[in-house]
Amino acid sequence: MGIAINGLSIISGCLLGNRLRSRITFNNFLPLGIAIMIMSLMGFLENILNVSNGQINSNSTLIVVFSLIIGTYIGEFLRIDDKLSNFAKCKHNEYNAFIDAALFFGVGGLQLSGSIVLAVNNDSSQLILKSLVDFPFALMFGISYGKITSLSAFPVMTIQIIIALIAYFARDFLTADTLAQLCAMGYIILFFSGFNLVCERKYRINNTDMLPSVIIIIIVGLFLYIWRLIV
Repeated sequence: MGIAINGLSIISGCLLGNRLRSRITFNNFLPLGIAIMIMSLMGFLENILNVSNGQINSNSTLIVVFSLIIGTYIGEFLRIDDKLSNFAKCKHNEYNAFIDAALFFGVGGLQLSGSIVLAVNNDSSQLILKSLVDFPFALMFGISYGKITSLSAFPVMTIQIIIALIAYFARDFLTADTLAQLCAMGYIILFFSGFNLVCERKYRINNTDMLPSVIIIIIVGLFLYIWRLIV
């Protein structure tokens, strides 16, 4: 359900933007960036903190921070952000706008963690949040590039389905703690998407380089699962 909602949000936003091309222009992304940062911060705290006996504690902070550091170093080493940016700027054919949109909507923390949570917990909340975030951007893509950008929804949904299928068959070791950590990491990456909108290019964070952090969390979760079986 969450995958379909996300796809429809991208398609409807792009098509609506195409209809409004002659009437609307976007110049100020500050309110949208702030809204994304607030939603991300709330989601992060919800998944990372526990309240017990009137005390706030967290058993996942160390794993999330460790995964973020290692994953970001890997992303920087692989130059993920630079490669995706260069690919998006490619002007070799008329489908460049479609490629831009597919990269924008298909690469992100919620794209990964949302699909995994949907497959394991049947919880669409993260993908619904992604849909709310994607819609205004889809509107902007439609206004700027036209209706061809609506086709980007199909590779985005295809990737989500593939991730969800992999997560479904690996669900035995994806514990509640691991899922919470995945969600928290997704919100961290989304937070810096909002940050980049607020600060524009002056203080830009290459949050795409953080994507391997999601894989690190899964690896740590698998290691802990095997460790418990042995012990």
